[in-house]
Order: sequence, then C-alpha cells, then structure tokens
Amino acid sequence: MTDQQETELQATTAQPPSPVGRAYRVSGTRPDPAPAKDAGPAVPGPAVPGPAVPGPAVPGAPAQRSAGGRAWAVTAVWCLVLVLLSVGVSALGTLNGPSLSALDEHTHLDYAWKISHGQVPRAGDTLSPEIREEWACRSQDNLAQLLPACGSSSSAADFPFDAENYNTWHPPVYYAVTGVLARAITALPVDLTFTTAARLLGGAWLAAGLVALFGVLRMWRLPHWLAAAAAALVAGIPGVAHAASTVTNDAPAVLIGAGAAWVLTRVVRDGRTGWALPALVALLAASTKLMNAVAILTVAGVLLLWAVGLWRAGHRPKAYRLLLITGAVVAAVGLVAFGWGALQGARTPAGWTNPIGGTNTAPVHGLPLDEWAPTLMSAFGLVQNYYLQPAVTSTLVVAVVGLLAVLFTAAPLLGLVGFAKGTPERMAGWATLAGTLAVPLLVQVQEFLRGGEYFGIVSSRYAVTLIPLTVITLALVAHRQQWRVASVVVPVVSVGAVVLSFATVF
Repeated sequence: MTDQQETELQATTAQPPSPVGRAYRVSGTRPDPAPAKDAGPAVPGPAVPGPAVPGPAVPGAPAQRSAGGRAWAVTAVWCLVLVLLSVGVSALGTLNGPSLSALDEHTHLDYAWKISHGQVPRAGDTLSPEIREEWACRSQDNLAQLLPACGSSSSAADFPFDAENYNTWHPPVYYAVTGVLARAITALPVDLTFTTAARLLGGAWLAAGLVALFGVLRMWRLPHWLAAAAAALVAGIPGVAHAASTVTNDAPAVLIGAGAAWVLTRVVRDGRTGWALPALVALLAASTKLMNAVAILTVAGVLLLWAVGLWRAGHRPKAYRLLLITGAVVAAVGLVAFGWGALQGARTPAGWTNPIGGTNTAPVHGLPLDEWAPTLMSAFGLVQNYYLQPAVTSTLVVAVVGLLAVLFTAAPLLGLVGFAKGTPERMAGWATLAGTLAVPLLVQVQEFLRGGEYFGIVSSRYAVTLIPLTVITLALVAHRQQWRVASVVVPVVSVGAVVLSFATVF
C-alpha cells in the first residue's frame, strides 16, 4: 500500500472514538461486546450440512495483495538508502579524519583490541604496544606535541598519562562486538588495519540504528518518505557522524535510543504491556555503556508516572503492568551497573587513581546541590556539544549545528502543545522533555558515586540516546502541521553539510 493509499484509507475509515476503545485504553481491560440490536436469541442446533454456495468474487483482493507487496518494496528501498547513507558517512569520516579522536579513542581502541584477543582490561593496565604505535602514528590533534615519533618503539612512559587505559570501567558488549568483528575483517584478504576496520563498523552500528528508527516511525503510521527523512536527519548530526567514524561506545547509541522509542511506542500507542522485552532492551543498553541507558530509563520514568495516575484513578490492573515494566527496566540496568562495577572493582589494584582525574571534574564540598544546579539544563539542544577532527570539520557544520540546536530545544515543547492531553503523541513529547531534564542529574550522580566529584559542564553527548525520541517528536509535529517542505529541507541540509565536510569539500 502506498503512502497516498494509506492516508486515504485512514481518512475514509476514521471513526469517532468509542467508549469501548476508551475504556480499554484507560483500564487495560477489554469489555464484553454489547449484544446486537434487534437480534433474537440464538437457537442451538447442529450445523446443517450442504454444499457451499458460491458467491461473487471479492473485488480488490488481488489489488490489496499487490499494494501490500509495493509497500514492502518501498520500505526495502528506503532502508537500503539509510544503510548506504550510514556506510558512506562512516567511510568518509574514517578515511579523511585519520587522527585519533580527542574523545579518548585510544582507550576505546585498546579495549576492543584486548577483548578481541581474549583479555578483559582492568584499571591500571597500559595500552597494548600495537595501540601505542597507532596512537603515535595517527597522532591526536590536542596531544600532538606530547606523543612520540611514529615508529620509535617508545615505552609507555613516553606517552601522555603513561599510556594508561582509564576507561576499563565501561561494560564490555560494544568492545566485544566491535573488536571481534574488526579482527575477523583484518583476517580477510583486504588492506585494512584493525583501527580502520573497527571505525568502519561504526557505520554498521549507525545503519542498524537508522533502520530501527525508520521502523519505529512507521509504527506511528507516518508516510514512508517522512519516516525516512526523519531517520536520515540523525546521520546529519555531527556528534552522531563522528561516533560512526571512530572507535567509541557512543556508536550504538542511535540503535539503543531507537529501542527505547520502540518500547514507548508499543506501550502508549499499541497498548502492549509485557515486561520482558523492555527489560532486554535495558539490559543491552546498559551493557554497551551505562549512560546509553538514559533513554530507556526515561521511558520507564514516564510509564511510572502514568501508572501512578492510573492507580489513583482506580485502574489497578494496567497500573500494575506498567509498574512491572518500570521495575524490570530499572532492575536490568542495576544488574549491569552493580554487577560489572563489582567485578571490575575487585580487579582494580589497591590505591589506583585515575590519571585524568580532575581534568574535567572537581571535588564536591558538602552537599552537591550548589555544584549540580548550574548544569541541570545543559542537555537542551542535544547536538551542541560535539567534537570533530579538524580535517573533517567546517563552518558549514557549525551553522547546521546552530539550526539543529534550536529545533531540538523546541522539540519537547512542540510535542506538548501540539497534541491533546492523554494522546500517545503527547506522551512522546513528555518522554523527550523528561529525558532532557534527567540526563545532567544522572551524569552528576554517577560521577559523585564513582569518586565524589562533579562535572562543571555536562556535555549533551551523554544524552545521545535521546535523539531518536526527539526526532520522533519532531516528525509527529511536522506530520500534524503538514510541514512537508521543512521535513525534507532540514535533513537534506544537515546531511549535506556533514557529507561535504567529511569529504573535505569545505
């Protein structure tokens, strides 16, 4: 079925909301169907056998099957476009930005390298010799003067921070997947280093995320072209494009965020309240990076507030099911956080101190409220804090980031004022707003519990998993307001800016 046919079908079949449907959405219990009017009592008796009476052929059945086939073909084409876009952005960033990212790429690269060779790094471990060589030869723009010469076979003491890997506290799933696949690629007859292969896999993470986001957008019955345009916009966000072309555990963030958006959609729009799949999404999210669980925790928080309202209104069965989802999500994240923290904590040498402690953080004196308060609004805009290697950045990208920052700041508010109270679309707006407000607090609490310190500035890249929820909110508003031109122009401009910049045209 094409987008036009789908729209016409929705228009012709639209009916005013029935009290039965409303009762089901509120209470979660489907009422018994009302008896048909003017219907007499059913007369029991055996069925009368006889030959089937042929009737006229149902018109349109082959046409409906044909339309369904065309819809699948359209979906496949748009998914292929999103995959090619992801791979292209990743390849351009990998090839034209060879220096290691200032966002600790050398530590993430070492983690992936070691785990692909059967080692799980711990605090205090030094970078592998192969990774030290990559660091020296590729360089790092903000540390270029401190790195030894390429090929000098320098010792760890010759590198910044004594070449220590200080990011071993992260959970291992991203590193295991990326490291094992990158090592397998280098075993093929292709001229790729481990670093290049691992970076290119960022394109695969992004492709999976964009396709998943496209699928969630289609669950909201958005047209194919709008769902594809909204998903493609994500590839035009510089921070996302950077994560897709470097080795970092931010690479799965779009996929994880799309998973959280899927959980919200299936609950608030489709009325599906099972707890196992949300718990699995939460487990996978936290296993890639604890802060990647922000989006699914936000969804759990929104469902918790909804459950409280239903409980107070007397709709206990559905409230109970929503509370079960919330508890399962929190338990899954807690299992990873405390389980992995305990495991790595037991392996940490006594007296170890983080070599970069105090670089971006400061100690908390007394209660942390005074230190936290100035940072609590820092996640609004989502895309403002980003890093690109100088070789692949441009003034065009800076201009686009300014545009996207305005849109992403307005998105939660547009979602709240653009839809009626209690609608699924407004719930998406609430989730976007709640997540944006919660991220700085979650970051500060995590840092306080780890070492009694706080961030003077909380980077919005910690909220990267909220991007899919934000994009869904923008797409729903654009569809409601019929902003067709803007829905195409904004993604084209954003993606075009990133592609031209990564291709070093600007």
